[in-house]
Amino acid sequence: MEVLSRILKKIEDCVLLRGCHVGPSNSIGVRISYLLFADDTILFCDASREQLLSIRLALTCFQAFTGLKVNVGKSEIVPVGEVGNLDALATILCCRVGSLPMKYLGMPLGTPYKTTSMWNPILERMEKKLSGWKRIYLLKGGRLTLVKSTLSCLPTFYLSLFFIPVAVADRLEWIQRNFLWGTSEECFKYSLVAWEKVCFPIETGGLGIRKLVHFNKALLGKWLWRFGQEETCLWRRVIAYKYGEGQGGWTTKLCRRAHGRGLWRGIHDGWESFSKHMALVVGNGTCILFWHDKWVGDNSLKGFILSCMDFHERELEDAYSFLECIQPQIPRGGGSDTSHWCLKRNGKFDTRSYYNTIRGAAVSIFPWKGVWKAKITKRVAFFMWTAVHRQIPTLDNFILRGRILVNWCCLCHRNEEIVDHLLLHCPIAHSLWVYMFQIFGTQWVMPSSVESLVYCWSFWLGKLNSNIWNMVPGCLMWIVWTKRNWRSIEDTEKSLV
Repeated sequence: MEVLSRILKKIEDCVLLRGCHVGPSNSIGVRISYLLFADDTILFCDASREQLLSIRLALTCFQAFTGLKVNVGKSEIVPVGEVGNLDALATILCCRVGSLPMKYLGMPLGTPYKTTSMWNPILERMEKKLSGWKRIYLLKGGRLTLVKSTLSCLPTFYLSLFFIPVAVADRLEWIQRNFLWGTSEECFKYSLVAWEKVCFPIETGGLGIRKLVHFNKALLGKWLWRFGQEETCLWRRVIAYKYGEGQGGWTTKLCRRAHGRGLWRGIHDGWESFSKHMALVVGNGTCILFWHDKWVGDNSLKGFILSCMDFHERELEDAYSFLECIQPQIPRGGGSDTSHWCLKRNGKFDTRSYYNTIRGAAVSIFPWKGVWKAKITKRVAFFMWTAVHRQIPTLDNFILRGRILVNWCCLCHRNEEIVDHLLLHCPIAHSLWVYMFQIFGTQWVMPSSVESLVYCWSFWLGKLNSNIWNMVPGCLMWIVWTKRNWRSIEDTEKSLV
């Protein structure tokens, strides 16, 4: 590709290839004639016979120099706007005639990206994946693995560049939710735990599935960060000439257009929330606004100084503190100004920290280690996670969903069937817990809830806190649940042992 690049650069210097101009008509701007990839090339030119002949000559020279032949069978000439003599121009290069919109290297070109139809390929790929998975029997643990490793990753390529409409995000999450809980066209199953809670981190009671709207915003934040870092990169210069640079060059000016919603505008709309987590480090001071930019710690000088205005003698200490704060920031004339990401100790942007901030911190305490760190199968761990949330399909939960049922425990025939009673306090389940405590040589008063039991289980036995001990809650609750299903669904009596 280096040889082809030099040939194209030569004919561009000889004004035999004009390319496209980005920027105001009265400015130098940026002129782009070609973009080279690993084994693909995009050429930009006017709809003129002379320029296409120059391109053909360049490709012929490339073939002669390298012995590599251009695959005209896969090449296309694509018009932008109205082109009258398109067929004649295509004959010069012996290639096909294409049209916009189209897909190139997996990305849509010429598509109004604010429309939901642009995301149809992602939806189709999800449906194709699901059609294959529906033919096999998958347990909840396997479904969770496929959702996190495949379904939630399919739209990442698009999410890293395009602003996702809320309707599309809802549709994609609806597909993931239905697959996780086993709902299909032939069979309906309840979503036992709310999707918002499912998308929490594992440490706070969720399953760690990403919320697409928040993940999209975090991925687009990467471009906002790179704009302030990659001053000489071609993409950055194109955006800067098209929209104009803001003060200091950390971002562009406001993207105000009479119609439409450009690609960069969708990214730039997140600047206000993004900039709250970015501070500036003073070098020579040329790219920092003294009054408005955040260079005094995590605040602007304007915000910092308001509390020190009109101070009295008793407030001199605050004034001295202010002077001590800005003293280290005074420009020394060395180096350039840089940006600092406040959410990471090393000051470098990463998507994870921004996503966690956008999502917000969950305040709930969840015994996640007792659920997911125990040496039990993922099927049992998923059941245990659902039980801690008190959302396994017991009779009381069916009644809450509008089902008319007689609520009684099919094991003891004495109490209502609720999660904590069934798994802990039912006489039959309780006898199993007592038997297990006897094996380990300990006594314990059962907590009131499954969540409390799992939370304090690993802290109880000291030296006996082993892998086997940590497996006990999940295994016992799964045995009780299996026996309950034998009795209530199959009407079969089986021993717990």
